[in-house]
Amino acid sequence: MADMNPPPTRNAPRTAPRTSTPQPQFLDFNGRRLFALHITPTGPCSGAVLYLPPFAEEMNRCRAQVASQARAFAAAGLSCLLLDPHGTGESDGEVADGDWQHWLDDAAAAAHWLIQQTGQPLTLWGVRTGALLAAELACRTDLDVHRLLFWQPVIDGKLFLNQYLRLRIASQMVRDTERETTETIRKRLSAGEALEVAGYALSGRLADGLAARRMGDFASLARHRVDWIEMVSGPEQTLSIPSRRLIEPLCAQGARIVGSTVVSPLIWQLHHREDAPALQSMTLALMGDRR
Repeated sequence: MADMNPPPTRNAPRTAPRTSTPQPQFLDFNGRRLFALHITPTGPCSGAVLYLPPFAEEMNRCRAQVASQARAFAAAGLSCLLLDPHGTGESDGEVADGDWQHWLDDAAAAAHWLIQQTGQPLTLWGVRTGALLAAELACRTDLDVHRLLFWQPVIDGKLFLNQYLRLRIASQMVRDTERETTETIRKRLSAGEALEVAGYALSGRLADGLAARRMGDFASLARHRVDWIEMVSGPEQTLSIPSRRLIEPLCAQGARIVGSTVVSPLIWQLHHREDAPALQSMTLALMGDRR
């Protein structure tokens, strides 16, 4: 009997067919040159996803998992644009040039660009502070947003900022130098100084913009389908109390917010790469729900 599974010939491909194509882009928006990685399906496209990253070192620590998720999106037919905001990543500008309003304007321009490229419904995907940016962006009446996808969203920008500034205070304790408080740091920032925090220059303009943002202020949470995912250490854990306090009243009024937890590494905190297959699977399942 003939062998039904003959060995591959010398010239046969040894890997599975590629299901996505990465296309690096430099995009000029509002006089600012921004880098973005456009990961596209090799087959038909059924949707578009704009990724808005978290702040400072959290952005770098999430990169590998975000890229893996974007490739999975492309394999499922979704065109994904991973944006580096002005002054971050490979985009032009310095970290101290970061400005929340500029990031919002440029994210809006990137969203319009992606819609024009694909002609498909748009999902805004935000991680941590990127979720705050996505929620505010979705409030813009001229942007047709199909749904929001949040990974571990920051709910209160002021609380996040104070926690971030404590990294500067902690470093002063280790070096046994002048001790500051979050209040004194905020005063210096408001006076126009740019201060280094955990290796990144933080401007008062960006600090003030971030501190003024609260997830509960954005009407987009009630208008759009929101997939809200939090990473936990055990299967018995539920959404955090602040998240439930925000989500439950909105859902009672008819909002479409799907809150989920997944046992996963805290990818924004890791110093080394660690796969998060459960996070990727849950995200794909939620995005496949067209309700």
